[in-house]
Amino acid sequence: MEPVKLSKSYTENGITFDSVELREPTYKEIFRSGLGRPNDWQPTQHGPMLVRYPEVVDAYLERICVNPGYEHIGCLNAVDSLKLEEAVVGFFRELPSPKTSQTD
Repeated sequence: MEPVKLSKSYTENGITFDSVELREPTYKEIFRSGLGRPNDWQPTQHGPMLVRYPEVVDAYLERICVNPGYEHIGCLNAVDSLKLEEAVVGFFRELPSPKTSQTD
């Protein structure tokens, strides 16, 4: 995955960074550790609603932040924090398969 580009540069614990590199979560983290999905569709009287679980997003970030490490991201502003949330959720979206044209 490409690093998540942040809106500005941060310095935390002597480390300066303007992007965060994440690795893809593993089967072990998703299922064996019991983290599950960072969001889920919940039924409501108005139809399904997507619910995000911030504590699950944070648990993934604790495990998958490559550079800088998790200990450095606590200073991120709201916009950049939401960028990281989107990146985590993005790992759980299935990419549409490319449409192939069939020729006779």
